[in-house]
Amino acid sequence: MHTSADLDTALQASEEKPIVIFKHSASCPFSAQAQMEVAHAKHDLDIHGIVVQYTPELKEEIAERLGVEHQTPQAIIVHRGKAVSHHWRSEITEMGLKKSVKALLNPA
Repeated sequence: MHTSADLDTALQASEEKPIVIFKHSASCPFSAQAQMEVAHAKHDLDIHGIVVQYTPELKEEIAERLGVEHQTPQAIIVHRGKAVSHHWRSEITEMGLKKSVKALLNPA
């Protein structure tokens, strides 16, 4: 994602199914590890990513619109236009993201 319009598109997609907004840094070792985990999950999840150095205004807009304090790296699970959970640094795992999304699709 690069623009507010891209964020609008992602939030609209979340009305149909949960999405993941993944914010990461191009220069952070924690981000590099999280990016590998997200890359493994991308075949099963709808992931919308930003590199925070290239989109500083968008990272702030995401935090404001979703009511989630900005962190990097960060994965925010969005369903029906609202942040339902967020994960930071080592909390970002392929299995953790898949499990969170699955719980939204198949509530107990």
